[in-house]
Amino acid sequence: MENGLLSLAAAMTLFVGTHVGMPEPKLRDALTARIGENGYLATYSVISIGLLAWVIIAYKAAPDVEIWIANTGMRHASLTLMLIAAFFLIAGMTTRNPSTVQAKKLGWKPEAKGVFKITRHPVMWAATLWAIAHTLANGDAAAIILFGGIGLLSLLGAAHLDRRKRLALGADWEAFQAETSFVPLGAIATGRARVERGEIPWWQSLGAVAVYMAMLFVHARLGRDVFPIGFF
Repeated sequence: MENGLLSLAAAMTLFVGTHVGMPEPKLRDALTARIGENGYLATYSVISIGLLAWVIIAYKAAPDVEIWIANTGMRHASLTLMLIAAFFLIAGMTTRNPSTVQAKKLGWKPEAKGVFKITRHPVMWAATLWAIAHTLANGDAAAIILFGGIGLLSLLGAAHLDRRKRLALGADWEAFQAETSFVPLGAIATGRARVERGEIPWWQSLGAVAVYMAMLFVHARLGRDVFPIGFF
């Protein structure tokens, strides 16, 4: 029993560690100088795929060690977090994102608007909230390790992205940081940002609701009815 959880914990630790460590500028530059850019990307991809496969295999093989049973309140909290996560995902992916790889090529300068006034890392927070929601809803040791690792990776990835963009863009990114916040609603709560009426398109919220309902439907059809009073 312990060996199964230790295997999952080891796999998740290495998965998170390599995703945070390998993109570090000093390590990446050293590896790129030795094996080239394509060699670095190939190595990173192979390691990532291999570790992800280990995580999946270890999770499926892990014993069922119950830590808590999700009560109605925890299930409602999980569902609420998933709705917020769906909004962050849709809004983050459909608003011009200055932190994407293509931003420099497309000439996108850091600009606080729409969902980025709520948090400058909406997609990362979507993954984090997804992880928290699934941890609450499951409550077994394997789920805590898996989803906890994913949530940690998302937050560390966002922090690493801030540091990398600050080094690359300097004053432009620092100005963007001053108008936004890492933690959702932080800039709004401190008066550094204000979401104007109509600034977040209505269709982003509608899209989030549609994605949310689709997730509930798929869960139910797969025999995992997550709605406290039943769904379909």
